[in-house]
Amino acid sequence: MSLSNRQTAFIILIILITAATFSYSNHFNNSFHFDDAHTISGNLSIRDIHNVGKFFTDGRTMSSLPANQDYRPGLTTLNAIDFYLSGKSTPEPFVFHVSIFCSFILAGILFYLFLYHILNTSAASVYNKWLALFVTGWFWLHPANAETINYIIARGDSFSTLCVILSFIIYIKLPAQRKYYLYLLPMIIGFFVKEPAIMFVPLLFFYKLFFEQELSLWEAVSKPLRSLRSFIPLIIPLLIAVGLFVFSRHMAPDTWVPGGYDKWRYLFTQPIVVFHYFNNFILPLNLVVDTDWTLVPSYTDEKVIIGLAFVLALLTLAFISSAKKEWRPVAFGVLWFFIALVPTSSIFPFAEVLNDHRTFFPYLGLFIAVAAAGRNILQARMPGITTAGKTAIILFAVVFLSVYAYGTHERNNVWHTEESLWKDATIKAPGNSRAWMNYGNTQMSQGHFDIAEQCFAKALSITPNYSYANINMGVLKAARGDHDSAEPYFKKALELDPTNPECYAYYAEFLMQNGRRAEAAPVLDKGLALSPAHEKMNQLAKQIKTVPTNNTITVTIPESNDRLQQIAKWTEAHPSAENYLTLSLDYYNAKQFEQSIKAAERSIAIRPGYDLAYSNICAAYNELHEWDKAIEAGKKGLEYNPHNANIKANLAVSYRGKQK
Repeated sequence: MSLSNRQTAFIILIILITAATFSYSNHFNNSFHFDDAHTISGNLSIRDIHNVGKFFTDGRTMSSLPANQDYRPGLTTLNAIDFYLSGKSTPEPFVFHVSIFCSFILAGILFYLFLYHILNTSAASVYNKWLALFVTGWFWLHPANAETINYIIARGDSFSTLCVILSFIIYIKLPAQRKYYLYLLPMIIGFFVKEPAIMFVPLLFFYKLFFEQELSLWEAVSKPLRSLRSFIPLIIPLLIAVGLFVFSRHMAPDTWVPGGYDKWRYLFTQPIVVFHYFNNFILPLNLVVDTDWTLVPSYTDEKVIIGLAFVLALLTLAFISSAKKEWRPVAFGVLWFFIALVPTSSIFPFAEVLNDHRTFFPYLGLFIAVAAAGRNILQARMPGITTAGKTAIILFAVVFLSVYAYGTHERNNVWHTEESLWKDATIKAPGNSRAWMNYGNTQMSQGHFDIAEQCFAKALSITPNYSYANINMGVLKAARGDHDSAEPYFKKALELDPTNPECYAYYAEFLMQNGRRAEAAPVLDKGLALSPAHEKMNQLAKQIKTVPTNNTITVTIPESNDRLQQIAKWTEAHPSAENYLTLSLDYYNAKQFEQSIKAAERSIAIRPGYDLAYSNICAAYNELHEWDKAIEAGKKGLEYNPHNANIKANLAVSYRGKQK
């Protein structure tokens, strides 16, 4: 018994989902990266599911860094839900990756339905269903989308895009309910995850123009009254979209900084950025987590001219293709590409002129354009499918998708660890100081001090006023025992970036490690005033405030046994992970390293996965020259918090000691 086309399409869809799952099978344990540190792994706000209501009233809950505290309560809610479902004491990537991948697959299924509808609306063809399936598979297996799916906080891009597609599906499938504007609900939900979701409204305008009014762009311009028929029903959706945007800007904390500074140079840089994005759509060989692109030096730069010529060519293609009904999906797709790029590629300047994870939403337009163009070409050349033609098409599709699937699998490998990701960035973006600094961090954690110092020096040579590079150079100097050289770097970081809580956190930690608690306390107070939910500073503050201490004690002067016994008794009477951690530090400062380890282990027994306790154990074993045990503790701590620079520094000492 032969299968119907519908059954065959369903089987192919399952095969494509299986292929996508296999292609991404090596990504589920990939690390947190980049902005994941301050929005997820170091953000205490997401660790209490009861904070969900607060997410919608306080934008500061999004991040532990004030400059990054935008108003995206839906995004923070998704992170909190995944943390809750993980059942862990500290965030781990696995559940986040599973959740994001499931929504990615759902987005592809909805995109297939949407694309198939557009192809059928524009022209009847035997190729419509198969082209829709092929392009959906391409969407799932495209390496550029791996940039978004691997980067956990970039779930804002993928989930808001899912909501845009769902809004279209509801609009198409429930025409009788349009008067109630139910189709706007997914868009509104998506907006609270990431703002570009409101671009659904202009996209819907062109959908209505091309596929309901059946007008070309020329007719829309030359016959404006007919265009109004598409615009008038969208007045309320437009007002809602504008209202949402105004509301989100009102709710965004005053501390939020988009990062850019010159909107006009940023705007004139974007045409060549669009050209770069288009190239990566066809041949995704230049993907990088963090680019070294900068603003164009002048408005007459050759990059501006090349970029503008390319943009003009694409817009011309859209204008011409809109003239014929069967080619209008091409025009719609090209315009989708540009409209979806407006939030990040226009007059709203960002610190990075481009990010490859930003293309997840815009690329859907190019997928639509390719599907329609492919359908029209096949229909013209092969009106009917012969057996030989069918075999050739299937073979081409399998080979084509396999190549892209392999690229995605390899790109997942790049995203696996901080070391692999940032090494790739230093190769592809050698002018990026952040890439060198982050790669240096990975080398420091492995005891490759010389390489790490070279990386930090490279970062500072590119961007001398880079506060994070100064922080990490300070951590490195301290790890090498050169405390006198380390401290000026921490102070320099504070001087350069006094609104950055990380500067306060690491300087305070340095002071406490050297027994200078009286000096650390005001540093922590200033840092916590900037970021009350900062995990590291909260933990350090508890160490200072929960146990009475002698402020004159230093790391080189052992504390009296009587005083240590008093602190130990007090801790036994007030057991908590933080108190035992403080006791561990006191034992360490008194050079009683075995007792320090035991106290840290008690801390972990109360709070499994407590990375700071593992850091203490690693440091104490280093002092005992038990390098293997130190390495084991350090690695365990990094499993729970891969961004803990102190553990990385202690591990560096461990590896260095073992090599001697």
